Amino acid sequence: MLSGRRFPTRKSKSVSLKLPKPISSWRNPPPHLLEKEIAPFTDWLLWHLLISPRLELFDVSVTPLGGDAYHLRLTVHNSGWLPTYVTKKAVEKRTARAVVCEITLPEGATLKSGREREEIGQLEGRAYTPTTLTIWGASGAATADRAKVEWVVQAPKGSQITLTARHDRAGVVRETVTLG
Repeated sequence: MLSGRRFPTRKSKSVSLKLPKPISSWRNPPPHLLEKEIAPFTDWLLWHLLISPRLELFDVSVTPLGGDAYHLRLTVHNSGWLPTYVTKKAVEKRTARAVVCEITLPEGATLKSGREREEIGQLEGRAYTPTTLTIWGASGAATADRAKVEWVVQAPKGSQITLTARHDRAGVVRETVTLG
């Protein structure tokens, strides 16, 4: 162990190296001191949770097209302050995965339009969104916090179909719809 050991320097002076003691420095504090140790960080941690991206359902609609055909639309939005990619560096380094929307069909149902799994990219949060209109107009990306996916399904009336949207950092939302 180096703690307290003296080392010579060029001018024949010695320097005392004080390193932390490994047993008491690299573990949690004793249980009776733990709450006091973490108390200053609780507001900061709660703030981080509150500004995180949050995926939410905006709209789910089912429109009968005639016969056993139905048009399904899933619209999701990010209600968090931060975008789903959290930092622009994550986009630059390609470490942020896209929001994924999926449709789960019951037996006897077929997908006529759309794909079972759609990647819809990233959703902006409220961080870069102006709060009001200005004399120069609205932001060009007024709904960059929303995205929709549409499918056409052939299935018997009464079938249940599950629509899911998920993102690694913004969570999962799921809705089951009954056709008819």
